[in-house]
Amino acid sequence: MSRERGALLARVLAYYADNGVHDTSLRTLAAAIGTSQRMIHHHLGSRSDVLAAVIDSVAGSQADQIAALFAEGTDPIAAGRRNWAATADGAERFGALWFELATHAMRGRPYAADLGRVMVEAQLRGFRGIYEGATDAATAERLARLTLAVGQGLLFDLLIDGDRTGADAAVEQFTSMIRRELGSSQGSGEPTRSPSAPGPRASVESGTRHRQPG
Repeated sequence: MSRERGALLARVLAYYADNGVHDTSLRTLAAAIGTSQRMIHHHLGSRSDVLAAVIDSVAGSQADQIAALFAEGTDPIAAGRRNWAATADGAERFGALWFELATHAMRGRPYAADLGRVMVEAQLRGFRGIYEGATDAATAERLARLTLAVGQGLLFDLLIDGDRTGADAAVEQFTSMIRRELGSSQGSGEPTRSPSAPGPRASVESGTRHRQPG
């Protein structure tokens, strides 16, 4: 990604994070961030291309970040807590945009296809892989989907009511539940992996849309 494109994308992302996407035209967007529609076209492309780039920035590397977090060899419980803290912190800035863009994926917008893959399919793979090291495949699949649902549900609530203390407490309770579940399935007291679900973090480092293997 060129320096100019990266800087422009960062301004676009900041605008959408503050104001939402809605039906904002490129002309309105350009005026708001102090550039021209021609420059947006030149560096980012059409409106669909702009939204695809924003989606890539907000969610494109999320699954890789999850995999890296739990591959560091650190205590998985502590890693799960760090993941939730980073996720909740990021949601303060990008959470509303994350869920707004999710509705674009729900409505089948072509430029949002990658977001659907990252928000659900890729993250389920990541969590399933984490759990498979501690339990059987069927349980790992069930716990992966539960983890994703709980985490994104807590993020949704947090963005509405702002109760970080309550959300943090719910994550701790969920972590304890997962620890007991895996301890029961293993029949041992070994430490278990209990990741907190992912959410919005943004980066403008990516030059192309992130695609997970099918």
